[in-house]
Amino acid sequence: MAILVENVMSACETAIPVRVDRHTLYKRRWRAKATDGTELAVDLDAPVKHATCLDGGHGRCFRIEQEPEDVLVIPMPKTPEMAAKIGWYLGNQHLPVEVRQDEIILERLSTLATSLDRIGIPYSLRRDIFLCKMHSHQH
Repeated sequence: MAILVENVMSACETAIPVRVDRHTLYKRRWRAKATDGTELAVDLDAPVKHATCLDGGHGRCFRIEQEPEDVLVIPMPKTPEMAAKIGWYLGNQHLPVEVRQDEIILERLSTLATSLDRIGIPYSLRRDIFLCKMHSHQH
């Protein structure tokens, strides 16, 4: 039987990891199994993100660990021309992105890699935790 989890905690020292994919974290209600085998039925007021602590009751705490995924990594551009090209291209694609200090992270899509090759935007591939916000098409 699953433990019903309805509350987020500000922090917890000894937490049981719960590995969840990015798409599940966009939801308010979902089920998962913690690394200790505990089944969870999550029902929250809002979606959570990587490293969020969940109150399992009776002194138990569960920490969300977002699963790594295949991503495209574009190095932060060195010239204004390349910055404009990348901004124009990604903006027109309406893609979820994560901007870090030295790089831009994107979901790995074969069509995106082909387009980046075609228009001359350098990138590399790797497995990483993609911490983008849920994409919305609202303007």
